[in-house]
Amino acid sequence: MFYWVSNYPESFILFLIAFFCLLQAWWLKKDFFSPANVYCFTQTLSLGVAYLQLDKMMTPFHLKTWLFWGGALLSFLMGASLLKLLYKSKASIPSFDKVEAQYQYNWSLHVLLSFIPFIFFLIGIYGIIQKAGTLLVFTDNPSKWMTKEISYGYFAIMFSSGPLVVLSFGLAIFKRFNPYFTPRLIARIMVPMVIALNLMAYPNRTSLFMNLGFLLILSNYLRKKISSALILLVIIIAASFFMALGMIRSQYASDSVENVAIETAVELPYKYIANNYWNFDYAINPSVDRDFHPFTYGVDFFHGPFEYFKVGGAFRSSYGWDSPFNESIMKEKGYNTVSYLWEIYKDLGVFGVFILPFFASFLLYFLFYKIQNPLSPKVIMFYTLLIYFVAWWWFSPAYKNGMHWFWFLFIFWITSVCKRKSPVKELSSFVVKD
Repeated sequence: MFYWVSNYPESFILFLIAFFCLLQAWWLKKDFFSPANVYCFTQTLSLGVAYLQLDKMMTPFHLKTWLFWGGALLSFLMGASLLKLLYKSKASIPSFDKVEAQYQYNWSLHVLLSFIPFIFFLIGIYGIIQKAGTLLVFTDNPSKWMTKEISYGYFAIMFSSGPLVVLSFGLAIFKRFNPYFTPRLIARIMVPMVIALNLMAYPNRTSLFMNLGFLLILSNYLRKKISSALILLVIIIAASFFMALGMIRSQYASDSVENVAIETAVELPYKYIANNYWNFDYAINPSVDRDFHPFTYGVDFFHGPFEYFKVGGAFRSSYGWDSPFNESIMKEKGYNTVSYLWEIYKDLGVFGVFILPFFASFLLYFLFYKIQNPLSPKVIMFYTLLIYFVAWWWFSPAYKNGMHWFWFLFIFWITSVCKRKSPVKELSSFVVKD
């Protein structure tokens, strides 16, 4: 043990912080999915794994990298502390002991309208079948059909909406929140069917983790508080799914799990985690013989909402900015993801690195306190989506994806349409057990 600690001191400290995030959620009976806890846990756990340096590409951070990473973490915690102080001054921090519905909600209409993104999802699957001849999981080489060289056009946007369908139907599957049997039954049928279709049509880890992550977060607030032990189990299962999908997509040289050495099995998920950090360090500390990525003056920060109007693409082509594949800061070919801090730095500079996490935390805690009592379908859906994205900030910034902006618009629309004007004191209430 001492040998391991002395050889991997950074990983030891980071894992210790991640463990504390789990421990305090269990010992102090806190909500694991509070913004600060999620941010600290995912950032320290992923960086702790990366700092094991199982690949030569993962070199020790430069001082500038540590200052950015640690400064953003501190900024996020300061935003959380400030809003908490404001709520305390008003003695209005709500409790999870009892959650009441904020207003009467038309669950039948909600389930009916959830079929709208489902139809788009099916059209996207139709586009995949037209291109590949069948669902990708049934092709001889799924990875061939999942490269950036294969374009599905606008069908890609449609079949990528699977997680939105799961989130929309998933809101209605909990008896203690939705007391109506028929819409609840329909939703419970649709959720596993969409997850299965999503996996078979395009065996993508991002969509699978998003589907399961949404359900886990919804369950935490609408059914029962998730325990720390379950979080650990979910991480283990997620790692297993990651390697299983690697086999499906032929990302291992061998044809069977039995023929894959343990080193090879671990190498792929390790690289998928660590490359986000080695690319970040590589990007903000360029060598003298390598050009620094041009500063985008904040324009590319808004790429997401303007992506489908071709505005972002035009700026990127004109000024030589990277595409979402991060061509200029890819340290090893094929591993092109990077921490969200790089996107902020190239868009907003040092100021953005320290200020944006503060405001993001402030907004998230505002929603966090609003979801507790009384409960609003709109707020719980927004919070589920946002806190999931925060959990994956070490991997990518979701706001750069134009599709996610459509998701927010749909959530606002469906929850507004289904809100009944005649308020009730309490539609459903329940106790969240530890």
